[in-house]
Amino acid sequence: MTSQYIYAGLAVFVLLLVIRSRRPSRSSLPLPPGPPGVPLIGNVLQTPKETPWVHYYEWSKKYGPVMYLNMAGQPLIIINSLKAAQDLLSRRGAHYSDRPHLVVAGDLVTKGLHILLRHYDARYRLHQRLHSPVVTPGAAINYRPLMELESRQLIHDILTNSDKDGSKGIDWGHWFERAMCSTVYALVYGYRLKTGHEESITTAKYVQAQAVKIMQPGRYLVDAFPSLNHLPGPLAPWKAEAEALWQLEVNLHLENLRRGRESPAWNIATHLSQSAEAVDMAPEELAFNVGTLADAALDTSSMTLNWLVVAWLAEGAAAAGTAKRVLDDVVGRDRMPQFDDQPRLAYIMAVVHELMRWRPTIAGGIPHRYTGAADDDFCGHRIPAGAFVIANHWGIARDESVYGPNVESFVPERWLPDADEEVDVKTNNGVKELYSTVFGYGRRVCVGQHVARQILFMTVARVLWAFDVESAVDGETGEQIVIDPLAVTPGLSIKPRPFNAIFRPRGSWVRSLIEKEGNTHSADIDAILDQIAVERSGK
Repeated sequence: MTSQYIYAGLAVFVLLLVIRSRRPSRSSLPLPPGPPGVPLIGNVLQTPKETPWVHYYEWSKKYGPVMYLNMAGQPLIIINSLKAAQDLLSRRGAHYSDRPHLVVAGDLVTKGLHILLRHYDARYRLHQRLHSPVVTPGAAINYRPLMELESRQLIHDILTNSDKDGSKGIDWGHWFERAMCSTVYALVYGYRLKTGHEESITTAKYVQAQAVKIMQPGRYLVDAFPSLNHLPGPLAPWKAEAEALWQLEVNLHLENLRRGRESPAWNIATHLSQSAEAVDMAPEELAFNVGTLADAALDTSSMTLNWLVVAWLAEGAAAAGTAKRVLDDVVGRDRMPQFDDQPRLAYIMAVVHELMRWRPTIAGGIPHRYTGAADDDFCGHRIPAGAFVIANHWGIARDESVYGPNVESFVPERWLPDADEEVDVKTNNGVKELYSTVFGYGRRVCVGQHVARQILFMTVARVLWAFDVESAVDGETGEQIVIDPLAVTPGLSIKPRPFNAIFRPRGSWVRSLIEKEGNTHSADIDAILDQIAVERSGK
């Protein structure tokens, strides 16, 4: 009986492949250029599973900023220029804002509830409206007391652990992650993460790691051929895998939502639960909506901050030196940087923007789907109906027409205005209006970008103000570890491969101030959150 299922499944697969490879088109326009493929499967075997964004960028040098790939009959458009991304995904957003139908990640693992994977429809827009009031630029300013608290705790943790570990260096990535996640968890659910080893965050990290694997292009054949999901369990092992992950994730989000609602102080979970948009939402749907805000701390904010140390050691010693001189001039050595210093610390914000450009966290972008009824005409080329469209963030961030020369290098100065160039300090924090690709495009742009920038600004400012950093010593060779700036963990989001580093206080004044400020875990988090609520209400 099992062999009959196998033969039937193979027959269905081949038939679907032939049908997809012979889709007719009424347009006489040529497809965008791209690498030649082979019959039936097209470019599938040419697309690497590891760092495809790098290969897309290299291909763009030969085939141009808009490329066509044939993925076993599924048209795939790869964009490597900012202009093309904005033209298609923003200006034509009415037809380019949907997501591909992902059977495993979308239907089975998240049951259609994750906003990142949702189709662009009325329900998606409802969730956007639900998020919007708590992530505005004004809201981000309201949240600054928590950002200052957690960044202060971060440099305390770094100093304390550096004293313990000496030349072995510290696991700085863990402490960066704890600070980023604790800031967001306090805002969203009303509780802090003191160690970074709490069950809620370790479970969230596990779920995220599995989700990254599941969303890798080509991992599941059923995503290309959804009809395969009708196969019985023995021939569809992805079903059991997906169900286990769904149970883990939904229970995590429901438990966090419960904790937020039961907290005595204001928090985002409670606020969203009381909103008009949430009235008819099932608990699971609301829990996922709130959970995506918390998940962001593990993505954009945490991973971007991790690249600071890589840039510092491998590329950006000069930039770090400039940043420290600016901080010494503006802040001095008698206190830590504050948000009140921000108007005079444009260079620090430039460092933040350059980190997001140099190493965009979702380097390959997340696919959009063209939903027009007919093929689209873009610059004399045909975008087939139903095509998947990927804005390759890695390539776009290297668009020299936007970001200037030396795009492989870490150069914060590219974000600073020229002497005769006027920039709105309040709106743009003193930097040029160059596009940060990491937050996406058009109707699917990340609404939490204002909060992320504020968190990153304060954390980067204080880490650079307090420490010098150097590579740790290899325990076997006695030599300093050489940092590879292109060594990344596999998956949808890119993160530097873990390594220890040595953080040294820049002077006795740093140690004195950090020890004077002390550990912040005794701070009254409820009072801080309730004050945020007062400021948000304008009372």
